[in-house]
Formats: sequence, C-alpha cells, structure tokens
Amino acid sequence: MNAHIVGTSLFLPGNLRSLEDLGAALYGDDGRERPTVFEDAELRTDFTRFRIAPRQAKVIDPQHLLVLDCAERALADAGLDQQDLAGSQTGVFVGMTESDFVHTIDVDGVAESNRSYLGVGNNRGAAAGRVSYTFDLRGPSWQVDTTCSSGLVALRHGITAIASGEVDLAIVVASHLVRSEFGKLVRTASGAISQSARCHAFDERADGFTVGEGVVAVVLAPDGAGPRALGRVVCAVNHDGRTAGLTVPNGGAQRDVVERALRMSGLSSGDVDYVEAHGTGTPLGDPIEVAALAAAYRTAERAAPLLIGSNKPRFGHLEAASGLLSLLVAVQALRRQRPPGLPGEGLPSGRIPWAEHNIRPALGEFDWPESITSAGVSAFGLSGTNAHAIVSSIT
Repeated sequence: MNAHIVGTSLFLPGNLRSLEDLGAALYGDDGRERPTVFEDAELRTDFTRFRIAPRQAKVIDPQHLLVLDCAERALADAGLDQQDLAGSQTGVFVGMTESDFVHTIDVDGVAESNRSYLGVGNNRGAAAGRVSYTFDLRGPSWQVDTTCSSGLVALRHGITAIASGEVDLAIVVASHLVRSEFGKLVRTASGAISQSARCHAFDERADGFTVGEGVVAVVLAPDGAGPRALGRVVCAVNHDGRTAGLTVPNGGAQRDVVERALRMSGLSSGDVDYVEAHGTGTPLGDPIEVAALAAAYRTAERAAPLLIGSNKPRFGHLEAASGLLSLLVAVQALRRQRPPGLPGEGLPSGRIPWAEHNIRPALGEFDWPESITSAGVSAFGLSGTNAHAIVSSIT
C-alpha cells in the first residue's frame, strides 16, 4: 500500500510556512539558534476567511485554526481547487495529542454569548471535522492520538484509505502546541527534557529533548495522480507490547516495524540511503533506536555506513507532529540529493557502537551517498505505538 505526496505546507516558529522555507532552514543553517516555540503574536492569524469570527477564534484552540490554514495551503500547493473538491471523497486525518490551550483561558472573562465555543473549540476530535466541514469534504475524517507517533499513524490511515479506494484524496495534518504551564510542568517532571536546554541527538552530550511546536500537512493522492508528485510513500505501524514499563521502548518491535515498511515498499534494505530517525537525544532511546535500525537495514552488509539524522536538535520535539516533519525533511533530502547535517560539530555518542553497527550520525563533516533515492522516517510514541515510513523518488 502506497500513495504519492502531491502537496505540503507547514507552520513552524520563525515564519517557516512551506517546504522551501524548511529547505532553507535545513541547508542554509548559519549556526544561529532558531526558535522552537511560538510567540503568542505568531498565532494571532486572521481566520475570517474560514468564516470564524475574531470573538470565536479567541477561545478556540489555535491548533484547530492552524490545521485549517495548513490544510488549505497544502491543497493549493498540490494545485487543487477547493471548490472542485466540495462534495468529494476526500479524507482528513489529523494527528494531535496535546490540547491544553483551554487551561490558559480565564472563563470568567469570556462573555456568556461566546462560551458555547469553548467546548467544541477545544475538543481535539473536532479539528479534523472542522477541515471537512469548512471545505465540504465527504470522506472519512478523524483525529489520531498515539502520542509522538500520531502524525505518521495519521499518514498510515491516509495511505490505507487511498490504497483501498475509500478516498480519492487524503489530507494528513499533524499538530503540536504546548500553551499551558501544566503542559510544560509535566514534560519537565518526566525527566526527558534536556537540562542543557539543547537536544543533542546521537551526540555524546545527549541529555534529552527540548519542546517544539508546529503544524505540518501533506496531501496524498493515488499513484500517478496530481500535477506534481514529491515522492511515493509507505508506512508501517506496530506496538512495543509488554516491556519493562509502559514508556520503555522495545528494540525488537522497532526493528519489526522498519522491516514491515521495507516489505511494503518492495525495496531491499540497501536501497534506503538515509534515515530521518526519531532521535530524541535521550541516553536510553538513541542507542536502542540505532541498534534496531542496524538490524532492520542490515547495515553490516553495506559498503558504506548508513547515515541517520534527526530534526529535533534544530526544531525541538514536535511530538505528535514530529514524524510528519521528519517526512518533509526526508523529501528535502531526496530533492537535494544529500541529507541535512545535524547542527553543530558534535561528537558521536560513546554509548553507541557506531563502527559495529556501520551507521553514522550526520554530525560535523560527513560523506553522503552519490544519490539518494529512498529515505526512512521513524516516529515512536510514548504509548508504545511505533511507525516507520519510507519515501522514495518517483522516476
């Protein structure tokens, strides 16, 4: 089961709004630190074009509005007219975990006439429905929450719906905002947040991740459909099962999900030239992930090491949206025929036997393959749900 990516959009801090903006941030890195969370002003976009009054928008979770915005721009990027899609079997699949904006609202300060918008405006399940309602789309429409793998699991739903003929087109959006003090508190209490305030994935300095925010959207079409295709994509999903703890990763399950994606793609392990890994920069997670990639991609049989990277050192951990952002990073690697390097010089982690695995992190100066035709993308959920996608150039 596969589909073609025919349109993209994003909404990231620092005014990153398109695949081209993302490419400039990845490959034109001047060494400066980019913002990973939004200033409040960035979220105050005019949504009257969606017939949402300012008084309504004031109490609606900004994610709902940004999901709408990204869906609209992804369709435009695909060269598709909203009017032509009205009444069509277009599916909408939204990956979203956090929904804490309501905790920032002073309900006593909300007018009685406006309080009715508090409920549906802050219900995660309404985000996908709002897109289908706004554009009059009649295909399946739902929200997905598998924590940090939500975006790729939503992608899998879109691919499956296209492959089965249930939809003619799929809009997949993933979103993550942390707006409340409670949201920030529970992440700090988890111990996974970097004490150095920097994510150093696969680096000797790795001590966790930083918070990232953003929304990412892709439009999927059947093979051969759409005015332009950015890549063919497959996605496999599984679960860790029982481990030492609910949030403890399972290397065997991670290996399995990668191998399943390979079988679905019809590629051999040596056909994948780069992996945009989950790479949260945690001392526990990174070594397990690298070992699983080495086993699944049979890297010991390669002449040159498999290169891996992670978007989290540059953009923070977008949690529900991290996998879909990784997918667009992989698309850029295919377009530019080289992977983006991890920011900074860095030193590969001594906890990982890189030579034994025949894997190399894209840190500092590194050699890349002569051509990149396929790239892997991983996202592993805190709840144990794993996803691995493989995106390939269309020849």
